This record gives sequence, structure tokens and C-alpha cells, in this order.
Amino acid sequence: MSNAHNATMAPANAPNGDAAARALVALVDEFIAVVQEENAMLARGLPASLSSVAQRKAELADAFDLLVKAAVSRSFRLDTASEPVRKLFPERLRVFQRTMNENIAHLEAAMEASRRRIDAVMSAIRGEMVDAAPYGANGKTYQVACHTAIQSGLSI
Repeated sequence: MSNAHNATMAPANAPNGDAAARALVALVDEFIAVVQEENAMLARGLPASLSSVAQRKAELADAFDLLVKAAVSRSFRLDTASEPVRKLFPERLRVFQRTMNENIAHLEAAMEASRRRIDAVMSAIRGEMVDAAPYGANGKTYQVACHTAIQSGLSI
């Protein structure tokens, strides 16, 4: 057998397998904690995008992406970890999935609230523009009188 084949056939309790798997579980656990913190901020109506939490979430996503690529390329193999560590990983992934689903719901609600605020501001701006527009719907000009001038009887 070649050395490369022996490396992939390492015993289930190989320390390197456990160390890599534990590092992955630790990454997932940190990701869960950061997303839960973001969820709490979003639930309070705070803009999570402006916080350091959003930055850390992006960093963790990048690190997670690297580990997924390593798993796909087979440079990282969860099956070389001990059984307790291998069993821990799917459980943590389920917690991560639930946390991310909550995060998606909170982010969608925050985006909808932002859309409503933008719509309200735009509606107010359009209302002011219509009130102050020197042109009517037919394109003809008309004189806009100042409200205080009309009240005081001044002619404009």
C-alpha cells in the first residue's frame, strides 16, 4: 500500500481526524452563537448590518466555505474522526440549520420593514412634490400660492 492510501485509512480515533473535526464543530458552534446574536439584534429592531456581528458572520461564512471545499477535495475527511466527534457534527449542523432559518425569517422581516419605511418616505415626498408642482396634470402652469400669504390676505 502507498503512503497516500495509508493516510486515508487512518484509524477512526486518529488525533488529526479528531482535531480537524473538532475544529469544524467549533467553527459551526461559533457561527451558531454569532447568528443567534444577530437574531436577537434583529428581533429588537436593530440594524444588524451595521454591527460587528455582520462582519464576523461574513468571516465565519468564508471559513466554513474553505472547510466545505476541503471536504469536497477530500483533504479533510470527517470519517477519520472518532465516533463521538462524528456523531456530534450532524447534531450541531441541525442546530445551525434551525438558527439560520430563524435568521432568514428575521432578515426578511427587517427587509420588509425597511421597504415599508422607504415607501412611506417616497409617498410623502411625492405628496409634497404634487403640492408644490408648478405644472398641472395637463402640462399647463398654474400659480402656487404660499399658505401663509393666503391666510394673511397678501396677494402673490
